[in-house]
Amino acid sequence: MESAKLVSVIMTCHNGEKYIGTAIDSVMKQTYKNWQLIFYNNFSNDKSLKIVESYQDERIKCFNSDHLLNLGQVRKLAIEVCSGEYVCFLDVDDYWNENKIEKQILKFQENKNIDLVYSNYFLLKEEIESKKIKNLYKGVCSKNLIESYIDGNPLSAWLTVMIKMECVNKLEYSFDENLHIASDMDFFIRLSKFCNIDYIEDYLAYYRIHEDNESKEKSTEIEELAYICTKYEKDNELKFFLNYKNFSDKIFIKNYLFNKISKDLKMSYRKNIKSFLYKVIFLSIYKIPQKLLQKIYKCFY
Repeated sequence: MESAKLVSVIMTCHNGEKYIGTAIDSVMKQTYKNWQLIFYNNFSNDKSLKIVESYQDERIKCFNSDHLLNLGQVRKLAIEVCSGEYVCFLDVDDYWNENKIEKQILKFQENKNIDLVYSNYFLLKEEIESKKIKNLYKGVCSKNLIESYIDGNPLSAWLTVMIKMECVNKLEYSFDENLHIASDMDFFIRLSKFCNIDYIEDYLAYYRIHEDNESKEKSTEIEELAYICTKYEKDNELKFFLNYKNFSDKIFIKNYLFNKISKDLKMSYRKNIKSFLYKVIFLSIYKIPQKLLQKIYKCFY
């Protein structure tokens, strides 16, 4: 075991007192001991910070924001203060198996060409476990990664990944500060263009499903997915992958129906929708007052 390799664990938090103890305990219990926990308190007004400070472990580094940030902003700040050779991510409502870091470090040792390792994980709803079933891919696989997000079954699930920091440093920027819910998707899309990815079949983490999951904010999610699709319009490869199952076309139309958009963005959608069918659909609703469309659409969504 290369114990000299420091692993940074990023945990951002806004009012996570309910589950945070379980998440931190799962880091403390890791069989691999050379880690640092970068805890970024995102303007919490509950007992989250006090709970973290009660651990009194020098490996836990606490940082605070004096105002509420979106996830892209706070994750960018957190990754900038990491000093490990590897980086992992753990949200306050999730947790790990005790050998998660050790198994991933061993995987990196087996193949020096690997840049990112992910694993399988359990779903946890009302303390009932179930296995998350998904396809596993390795190599440089932008197509597979993007399609997995579109299918709602992300290949690189946030809580399972470990990444070489040197790979992150190759990016023009780490996290897009314009994104909240979809900041992880955008991060992994850009990494997937050059990262050599591998996996461990073991189930090494637990994703908790509950009422407060931020990924359930549907209108924000749609708006951000439309932003991502627009963002990569000039990247022919990513643009092609993002329209798997007409995804980008559907997202443009959903965003028009769900959210208030500018005239310029409306014109952009009109131009960039690729499928003839979806172009006809968009043009057919284009002149109907948007507020009326949104009321009708939200009644059925």
